Amino acid sequence: MIAPWQATKVRASLQPNLNYLNRLRARMDRAGLHQEELFKLVCDAQEALRLLYVELHYLACDGGVYRERKESKPV
Repeated sequence: MIAPWQATKVRASLQPNLNYLNRLRARMDRAGLHQEELFKLVCDAQEALRLLYVELHYLACDGGVYRERKESKPV
């Protein structure tokens, strides 16, 4: 499994692309291009990237959200 800091870096690098796909999907939606094959592909790409982004978010957490909480070692 990747380290939380690695997940954070990958997630941050995906953010601009996810934002772009969100805007593109919204523009295509406003233009009424729902029947276009390209719209379906954009929706699929946006959803896949969103799921990856969320998974990376959970992997970046130290625990308690997605994985068992890591026990603190007594000092």
